[in-house]
Amino acid sequence: MTEHKQGKAAFWAMVLAVLALVCVPSITWVSALNDYRRFLSGWTPAPLKATSTSFTPHGGGRYEPTLTSVEFRHKAPKAKSVELVGDFNAWKPGLLKMTRGVDGVWTVSIPVLEGRNKYLFLVDGEPTVDPRADTADGPQGRRVSVKNVK
Repeated sequence: MTEHKQGKAAFWAMVLAVLALVCVPSITWVSALNDYRRFLSGWTPAPLKATSTSFTPHGGGRYEPTLTSVEFRHKAPKAKSVELVGDFNAWKPGLLKMTRGVDGVWTVSIPVLEGRNKYLFLVDGEPTVDPRADTADGPQGRRVSVKNVK
């Protein structure tokens, strides 16, 4: 009987040791994921400011593109989130989150190159054209809004 009790005690000691080894990394991962979630929920990117850059094209001569700060506005009072995507951010969502006003109008100001700029609003993830702007063909054959900046 004592051998049986010793075997049983050794078995449970082994089970506890394995659980301890398995749980420590799991606790570390959960803690790291919680820290990352807290970081993301409290991080708001600052608005971009107009700057200038220069480069020399192949033909020689110096070309300095001009960036102009433009405010984008979209009325969506029932939306939970609105983002801006377009030529100016390679159509990547998550980079330009808009701020909701008390009147349900979402806004963001960004520097854009002079000329024709194509864009869309992502209203709760759904691509939406600007009803106050002209439209044109965009990526993947989708209709997008156009803003001419001078």
